[in-house]
Amino acid sequence: MMRYMILGAALILAGCAAKRTPPPAIEVRVERVDVPIPVPCVDRSDIPASPAHVGDKLNRDAGHDSNILAAANLRLRNAFDKAVALLMACVR
Repeated sequence: MMRYMILGAALILAGCAAKRTPPPAIEVRVERVDVPIPVPCVDRSDIPASPAHVGDKLNRDAGHDSNILAAANLRLRNAFDKAVALLMACVR
């Protein structure tokens, strides 16, 4: 019985005397990571205002109504052209 205790103690001490591996090395480094940040490509003040509605100006007279609708159509086309020009500046 004593032999087994001595043998166990020797094994335990042999385990403690084993060569220890060094802890893993810690490497400190700085890395640059480019992160895209969304920015508006159009200023809010550049966005054209919606043209005024002309439905209340119509009086069922074809000549009168066609002049009003033609002017409204020109204003709408102008606003659309400005909006397209702003959007084209945003497209790559």
